[in-house]
Amino acid sequence: MKTYRNHIQLLPTYLGAGVSFLAYLVLGAVPGILYGGYMGLMMTTALFGNAGEPTILGRIVTGGGMALGLFASLFFFLVIGAFCGTVVGLPFAPMLRRMAETEPVKAKVQIEQEL
Repeated sequence: MKTYRNHIQLLPTYLGAGVSFLAYLVLGAVPGILYGGYMGLMMTTALFGNAGEPTILGRIVTGGGMALGLFASLFFFLVIGAFCGTVVGLPFAPMLRRMAETEPVKAKVQIEQEL
């Protein structure tokens, strides 16, 4: 029953992370790729002298920068969203704690008896 309690009490955090993931898909993915690609080009220029040369190492560094920017943007959105979800869910903590104290099997039996 401990896992059920934990999941119920962390519900606002999960909702905040889910909403922020949707916001990341709409607002954060493309800028993350663009800024990461720019960072990769700057690193390629610093390492190999000219970013315009089509070498395999230059492409790997640029692609790695794009992936790094994408994951950094995802991390930012998820952490901020989970934090905001937790803060917004604080007033509902007593209600969620009471819901977590009821066992799911007893709640299911009560619902079936009421029907």
